[in-house]
Amino acid sequence: MRHQVFTVVRLRSGYDLAEVDAFLAQVETTLSLLWQDNTQLRERLGAAPPANLPTDAGVLAAAHRSAQETLESAQQEAHQILADARTDAERLRREAASAADALTRAAHQALDEQLDRLERAITDQGRNLQHNLHTQLGHLRAALADLDAHGPTPAHGAHDAASQRPITVHSPPFTRDPAAGH
Repeated sequence: MRHQVFTVVRLRSGYDLAEVDAFLAQVETTLSLLWQDNTQLRERLGAAPPANLPTDAGVLAAAHRSAQETLESAQQEAHQILADARTDAERLRREAASAADALTRAAHQALDEQLDRLERAITDQGRNLQHNLHTQLGHLRAALADLDAHGPTPAHGAHDAASQRPITVHSPPFTRDPAAGH
């Protein structure tokens, strides 16, 4: 019908009326058959859906099942993520505690070593001071014994300028560390 061609009338304008009427009748018949087929198909679809076409309830149930499975999978994954995070957090806590303990031990050891060095320095300074004082005391006793043995002489007289000089004690400087607590 798509390729229907009408003959042109020679003495007047337009198409042959009989041919156009016959074509329109054929179109009407074809359209009527199509409408009947369409109505029958609609009736069959409304009566019982074919087994391979899902119903609205079936589609909704499948979507609900899929959503439920997705939700369960997401919950399982979230639980696994939380468990992994807790495990990692506990591991990090243990590592941090271990590192803090190691730092504390190292600080104690360093402080103990510094205290030992300070105590040795104090002991050494005390020994040096004691040695210097004993040495000076020995010199003073020797000078006193020398005075007693020889008596006053012009070189050792009370008015002699040399005897008026102060005695100088040479010892390393000693400062007490207030943090040492000694």
